[in-house]
Amino acid sequence: MILLHLHRHDASRSSQFASYIIIPVNILSSSNPPIQIKFFSMVVEDTNGYWDIVISSLQDICNANDSLSFDDIYADGKENKLDSLNETELEKLKEDINDHLQNIGTAKRIIATSQENLQTLIANAEKAQQLQQQKQQALSSGRPSRGVVGSKLGRGNTRKGNNNQGRSFWVSKYDSNEPIVVGSEVAYKLKNRHSDEWIQCEVTKILGDGTKYEIRDPEPDENNNPGQKFKATYKEILLISSPTEAHSLISYPYNTKVLARYPETTTFYPAIVVGQKKDGTVRLKFDGEEEVNKETEVERRLVLPFPERQ
Repeated sequence: MILLHLHRHDASRSSQFASYIIIPVNILSSSNPPIQIKFFSMVVEDTNGYWDIVISSLQDICNANDSLSFDDIYADGKENKLDSLNETELEKLKEDINDHLQNIGTAKRIIATSQENLQTLIANAEKAQQLQQQKQQALSSGRPSRGVVGSKLGRGNTRKGNNNQGRSFWVSKYDSNEPIVVGSEVAYKLKNRHSDEWIQCEVTKILGDGTKYEIRDPEPDENNNPGQKFKATYKEILLISSPTEAHSLISYPYNTKVLARYPETTTFYPAIVVGQKKDGTVRLKFDGEEEVNKETEVERRLVLPFPERQ
């Protein structure tokens, strides 16, 4: 194992932090140096957001303890000094101890969050290595490999369809590479809606050249009739990865804007990524939440790249 050193300057704190990521030494073999360089680029690019969380979290712990050092509390609380404290000073000491106890609780939660993000960093590094190995094996055998498309959800990288497969207008490296077929789950933006709300639907027909679809709302109406059907173009839908492909989805960096399905609904809303758990669940802050700083956990496949027009 080796340590890959990442160094960044944090302008907001006017200080510098050094970060390290552990890389298995077997990927540093002398063969295929371009692949090694590309691999490291992928690791650094996909981990910057998570390093920011880890580093800023640890810095927050330091700042909290600098403002209320336990050394000072301990000095004031020595047995031979307690007798000389008046009632006001004793009350102040009690408050300081309680505040320090709260700091410890906060620090434990911050450390737990840092551990989650470190696990994500390790998983991303291992996944990047696995992708490079698969590509190298494909090159060696003469077979094409299945790669990732695009660096951001946008236009210009549409996936072509055939008679049985539809085309995707919005593509991103955070999507799976599966095609749109009858039965695929998609997020659909209802026409004449000014808000960024999308509903989950199912593809029932692929029309024409694969750029138009008939889709159905799986939720029955208030009279328990089958869900409404819509005609949609490929610009109005986002593919939801199937459960079988969910394991192949890469993690979002911290602070990425996404479109995610709100728990216990079939509606997707804009949100910001604040972390990812070891099991792949994404921690989000949804736009417009009434509760300040509320975090919500959503299954990774139901967190879609936000369709920003370029």
